[in-house]
Formats: sequence, structure tokens, C-alpha cells
Amino acid sequence: MSAPAIKLDWNTQEILEEFGKFPMFDAFPKNLLAELASASEIIVLPKLDEILSQGQQNDQIFFLCSGSVGVYVDGARVSKLSSKGDLLGEMSVITNRPVGATIVAETEVTLIRIDSRHFLNMTGPERDTYLAVLYRVYAAVLADKLNTTNQKAKHFEQLNVRLTSMQWDLEEANRTLEKKVEERTQKLEHQKAELMAGKNKLEELVNSKKFIFQKLTEFHDRNLIPLKSFLDAFRQVHPDEKEVNDARKVVFDVQQMLGPMTDQYSSEQAIQSKKVLLAESNKKQQIVAKMALGGTGVILDMCSTLEEGREKLKNNKYDMVAFDNIMFELGNIAREMNPEIDLVMLTSAAVPSYLPALKQLKDIPNIVSRNEEDRTFTVKNIMTTVTKLLSRDLFGLEKYISWGVDVQSKSITSSQQRAELIAEVDLYFEKLGVRRPNRERMRAVLEEMLMNAIYDAATDKDGKAIYNHMSRTENVVLKPEEQGLIRWATDGMILAVSVQDPFGSLRGSTILKYLEHNYAGMGAGVVEEGKGGAGRGLHQIVENSDLVVFNVDPKKKTEVIALFNVETKEAVNQNPSFHLFVKS
Repeated sequence: MSAPAIKLDWNTQEILEEFGKFPMFDAFPKNLLAELASASEIIVLPKLDEILSQGQQNDQIFFLCSGSVGVYVDGARVSKLSSKGDLLGEMSVITNRPVGATIVAETEVTLIRIDSRHFLNMTGPERDTYLAVLYRVYAAVLADKLNTTNQKAKHFEQLNVRLTSMQWDLEEANRTLEKKVEERTQKLEHQKAELMAGKNKLEELVNSKKFIFQKLTEFHDRNLIPLKSFLDAFRQVHPDEKEVNDARKVVFDVQQMLGPMTDQYSSEQAIQSKKVLLAESNKKQQIVAKMALGGTGVILDMCSTLEEGREKLKNNKYDMVAFDNIMFELGNIAREMNPEIDLVMLTSAAVPSYLPALKQLKDIPNIVSRNEEDRTFTVKNIMTTVTKLLSRDLFGLEKYISWGVDVQSKSITSSQQRAELIAEVDLYFEKLGVRRPNRERMRAVLEEMLMNAIYDAATDKDGKAIYNHMSRTENVVLKPEEQGLIRWATDGMILAVSVQDPFGSLRGSTILKYLEHNYAGMGAGVVEEGKGGAGRGLHQIVENSDLVVFNVDPKKKTEVIALFNVETKEAVNQNPSFHLFVKS
């Protein structure tokens, strides 16, 4: 707790009367409530005071009498509690594990506090009585949470009913179409049957997180994705069919609800029991990495010297090796022992200082920036990097902003559309209150990203550039299979924009060469691969962003994500940095 609590002079009878106002205690035996009240005290905490701290041991439980509190996991606010009788700290007490979330008073709060050690230090029948009271409280809370889960399941079932209704309307419309359309309708009926089967499976869910997420993932991948793909194809043939568009919207709404949960579950499962070796000479950074990965299920080994790392590689099989810029050579050793291993260079240095040193490596590793003065930034980047590489899921700006943010997107169809897209993104952020300086940086970066996606990315089947030779003032209209995607979002702390292209022609070696030449003051000569001067463009993207992420799936897809801090962080190194991930 951040400051000493103010204790109120309430007697047992007054506390018992307060318990009587809690909905969970409506059917609770009065004699047990009286026992609980006798071991309780009333405290008042000011706004912004910390009630529980994530990762610390806890022996106390709290009932909320008035006010509201915020629940934070890894610094991100995940929920708010403001109902009379809400219980805090019970899981850490009953499991004897560290607190799973930080709880902060968002207003002045009044709490009933109970010290569990009061029960555990008793002996004889009195101890049994108190423990019975405590576990009866836990049972009431868990029953309430189960009821909430059932209500969400009921809401989901209602969405399925709506979707079923839309499907029947679509079937009615299909009766007037040609035979080919009717065949597609039959396929839709098949998808509907699978959807209903998925709904029945959801009704079998038990109070198990792993089981619930597994079933939701199966439903999302086996039912919703194929159904949405079919509706998308159907809409291309019949774009004006209202029933198709309505059904597609319902599917999209369900996907929006399930997508983040299933993505998180898939990533969690993908990294379970994977082995990572961190070669880090800085003991402080070893601690930061251990904190970042300690609860992910990853098996983390660490070494402080090249010799120690060589020995660990010799005696263990790792899925990933991460090393700082002092232990470059360990990357070569790891690659020789296992050609399939993921290599990651973690660096706190400025971009120009470490680019030449990368030539010591036989293969270009994935590159991740960190900031020794900003632990939150470093922890987030380590967790994101490990999850992306071990789950083989590199793409998406969602990985760099808070969960649940609404991400906007639009197809890139031509060079003339460029100004319109930039203006639309700028207006979106302006309406949300993003300041002009950040929006101006974003506009400059987005201009370069779109230029690269339109003129430089497209290649033919032989890998030869299609539009790179053209003047940047000459209009280019992209074919449907050449069109990229622009996406943008903000969570109030980070402003994120990304541009994807369906070619994957941007090589990691090209990125590093361009950046090295430009930082060395040789930008004027870096135009050999096209008239657009992509080298200067990439340099400007990095320099004008707080962090740039290059995700490359060779010959398939490239994504460039530019991130900007909405508020400037004082006393933190503001040097631009970039990440590079290449799918193997």
C-alpha cells in the first residue's frame, strides 16, 4: 500500500450492518457474517493510492464499500471495480501466490480489510470456524463470477441466433439467382451447420481458462474464418445484396470479439516450454529479461560471457538465442550448431553505432532495440519479440498497442490515392486529440511508407521490380493482387501506423545497407536499386519515428509499422530505433 491507511472506529455491529448491504451476502448465514465482521476493520484510502501491487505476496483481502478502483496488469488498465461488495486480493490469499494485478484507488475508497493471518494463527475449533467463513466468502465470489461468465455466453448465443436468422434471409434471396449462386448457398448452409455445432460445443464450457480458450479458438478458425471468406467471395459477385452484407457484418462483429482472445491463446500455447538463451553481459538487463519472461511459460537460460554461452549451446537445445552487441560471435556459434534457430540481437546503442558491427555475423539476425533507462519499453519489447518469433506470428500493429483498441484499415489502390489516405489518417488522429507535431511526423513517415509500397514493393514472378523504374510523379494503378493495406490506431499512449504489401521483396540486408549508408552521410549515392531513392526513404521513416518495426515474410508479405509516443517521456533517451523481423 502506498501510504498508511486511515482506520475508522467502527464496531462489529456497524461492520455487520455494512456486510448486509453486499449482494453476495443476501443468503449468507448471519452467525458466520458476525464471525467475519469480528475480524474486520474499516479503512479509507485517498485517490491514486496503491491497494495491491502485482508480483508481491499478500495476506489481506478487501471488500469495496465505496469509491472505485482500477485493475492494472503489466502497467495496462484491464478493468474497473466500483460495485459495493467487490472483493480484492482473494486469489493471492487462497493460492498463496503473488498478486496477479496492481489495484489502484481511482477515487477515495472505503474498504473492509481482513488479515488472513488472523485465521491461520488460530487453533482449535475457533480456527475452523473462521476458515469456514473465509472459504464461504470465496465460494460466493466464484459463484458470482461464474454467473457473469454464463451471461456472456448467453450474449454470444444471441449473436449466433441473429447470424442464423441472417443466413435464412440469405438463402431466400439465393433462390432467385442462377445455379452457380445456388451451389454457393448450399455451401453456406454447410457452414451454418458447422456454426451451430460450434455453438453447442461452447455450451459445454467448464470453469477452466485453458479449455475455454481452446474451444473459442477452434470455433474462430474452423467456423468464422471460412464463413467470412465465403461471404467475401459471394459479395464480390453480388455486391448489392443487403442480406450478404448484413450477414457479413454479424460475422465480423463476432470475429472482433473473439479475435484478440484467440490470438492471445494461440500465442501463449505456441511459446509454452520453448527454450530461450539470453547472452547478456549486463546483470541489470538480465533481471529485466527474467521479469519479462518469468510468467510466460518460456524456459529462460542466461549467460554473461561468450565461453559460458558456448557451453550452454553445446549441452542444450534452444529455440531462440538472444544476445547483446558485445557477444555477436555467439550468434555465429548458435547458427553453426542449429541452422533453424531464431537469432535476436538486443541493443541499446544508437542505430549508426551498431550497423557496421552486424557484418561480423554470417546471417542477419532479428534486431530489437531496447532502452536501459525505460524498463517498461524494454520489458514490452522482449515479451513481444519472444512471442512473435516463437509463435511464428510476426505481423500486426496490435502487438505494440493496448489490447482491444479499434484498428482502422484501408486498401492501397493507386499513387493518386496517397494524399487522400494520409489526410484521412491525419483527420482520424486529430479528432482524437493527437497534437499537431506528432501528426506532422506521422504524415511524413506515412508518405514514405506509401511511396515504397506503391512504387518499390511490386515485383513479377521472377522477382523483377514492376514500377520502381517509374518517376514518382507518374500515376500507378495497382492491380487487385498488388494492392497493399494501410492500418492505423492509437491507445492514448502510442500512435501507430502500418503499411503492408503482398510481395515480401524488402530484404533485411537491403534495410541495413540503406540505413548504414545514410547514417554515414552517403545518402546521395543510395539510389542504385530504383529511382525512388528507397534508401533515403527508409532512413527518414526511422528518423521521424520513435520506433519502426520491419516485418518481412520473403516473397509473401512486408509490413512496416511506425510508432510514435503520444506524450514525450522526460529523462528518457529519445534516439530513434528500429526492429527487424524476417520470417524463416
